Amino acid sequence: MKNIAIIIASIFLLGTTSAFAAKRATTKTSHKKSAASKVELAEKISNMLGYPSYILDGTSEAVMISYSVDENNIIHVGEISSSNIALKQYVLEHLDGKKMKRTHMEGQNGVMKVHFNGNKNEKLHFQY
Repeated sequence: MKNIAIIIASIFLLGTTSAFAAKRATTKTSHKKSAASKVELAEKISNMLGYPSYILDGTSEAVMISYSVDENNIIHVGEISSSNIALKQYVLEHLDGKKMKRTHMEGQNGVMKVHFNGNKNEKLHFQY
């Protein structure tokens, strides 16, 4: 009877350990996929925004963008934080309601800080 109890306890312990190991592996994979998706999203947004030289005229500025992407890959801007009203309007016009082509980012949302550099030939810098 003791041997059966030990065998059952061992099987239970083994099953529990492997279940937790599988959960951790899945979490790491999803995190990597999420990070890659954010980089891809930053690249898409960079292409959509460009550099608003008529607004910034060689200066540097940053904006915080709250966003979500729906099931049709359309980006929706929730809020834009910047002291420059013209820049906020520019970002809203270039992002809100725009469909991102050749991407599968549906369901993503978050906040992203976009740095517009004074040199329009430099790429935008993102923090997410």
